[in-house]
Amino acid sequence: MEKETMVATVPQAEIVDEQQLSRDVTDFEFQAESLVIQTDEDYAFAGEFGKMLKKKASQVTTFFKPMKDSAYQAHKAVCDREKAMLTPLRNAEKTVKQVMSAYIAEQERKAAEAERERKIQEAATLEAAGDADGAEAAFEEAAIMDDAASYAVVPAAATPKVSGVSTSKDWEIVEIDPKAVPLAVAGIELRPVDQAAVMRLIRASKGQIEIPGITYRQVAKMSFRG
Repeated sequence: MEKETMVATVPQAEIVDEQQLSRDVTDFEFQAESLVIQTDEDYAFAGEFGKMLKKKASQVTTFFKPMKDSAYQAHKAVCDREKAMLTPLRNAEKTVKQVMSAYIAEQERKAAEAERERKIQEAATLEAAGDADGAEAAFEEAAIMDDAASYAVVPAAATPKVSGVSTSKDWEIVEIDPKAVPLAVAGIELRPVDQAAVMRLIRASKGQIEIPGITYRQVAKMSFRG
């Protein structure tokens, strides 16, 4: 397949015109530097010269406009082709991150569930030994781990180490009850419900804030280094 190239061409007539324009504007600059006003006539001449500069500037703008328009269209076409190639990659990256995040969440859920079972067994053992207080404490810890298994809180230790892949905590909104969401929280207006503002509050509080009408959960955020 032949390599495609894009070449911008300028007609010879335009090159000549541009060269003349370049000489003209350079001459005008020299004339302006040598301008001296000592009389009303000099002042009037300077005014006319200024108007001529504006006219010449307009000519320059008009001269370059077709080339700028052509360059813009060429640039836009290239950007559109680039976007068409990047979009599938970005979609694929998003899918990979979702799958990896789900895996981490499931591993943590399993770990929390295993810990819950261990605490239940510990509570049963303590209860059989007559340690009612110890058994109650173990049951309470088991209940906490049950919540952890439900919400899949992901600690850094649960994340597999892969070179070039990093994981951080993030949160996602699960459900919104617009009627229950307050007008503002911590000085940030939320109604009509601004999900971006809600996420800023959640992240700023590191997932500790409670917002009426908003249900959210912690998730693993993936990032790749090429």
